[in-house]
Amino acid sequence: MKRGLALFLSLALASARAFAQAAPSPLPAPYEASEFPDWALKLRRWEIVSLGVFPIALFYSRLSFDFGRYAGSGFQPEYAPWPFKNEYSYRPSDDEQRTAFLVAAGLSLAVGGIDALILQLRREAEP
Repeated sequence: MKRGLALFLSLALASARAFAQAAPSPLPAPYEASEFPDWALKLRRWEIVSLGVFPIALFYSRLSFDFGRYAGSGFQPEYAPWPFKNEYSYRPSDDEQRTAFLVAAGLSLAVGGIDALILQLRREAEP
């Protein structure tokens, strides 16, 4: 009985191994450089750079708007910029926040474009 069970288990294990080796891999094949056109790779890099710059540009545009408002109000304490704000500080209106957002978006798109231009100039300069 034990010998028959051992034989059955060894056959089952051998057939399972053979089946596992014959089955295709569930993982997709890695991308190759020739799969995408050059313009798509450049567009992807521009997108990545622009999206990466946006949070930083938004932070600095809001900070510069705060400092500008503070200086424009004659340095009144209720208009103090971000690190010095409290619950009684001035809250920017929706239009001011929208403007800061659009300025940050424009800056991030411009930085992405500058990066694309620099990359293009470097590629053209290569021998």
